[in-house]
Amino acid sequence: MKAFTFNVCVAASDLDTEVVTEIIKEALTDGLPQETLSVVSKPDIKEYCEQGWKVARNRKFGIGVKEAGDAHKATLVVETAKADAILPGV
Repeated sequence: MKAFTFNVCVAASDLDTEVVTEIIKEALTDGLPQETLSVVSKPDIKEYCEQGWKVARNRKFGIGVKEAGDAHKATLVVETAKADAILPGV
């Protein structure tokens, strides 16, 4: 006998975890051979700060800040650095 463990990550602002747990249980019961045993446990819930979510979103779901449209725009810093390079000490 072998045991296989699958990790499922779902991201949402709000979610009824009991409903999702039941959906997964039903899907496994209906989709696997009859003699297969399965256990679905309650989820671990992690709340992210804004920066933490950007990092997790990129690592877990492959969505970077450019694709999501929330990249930090540092154009003012770049323009200031260019001006300082052209006119040093002014």
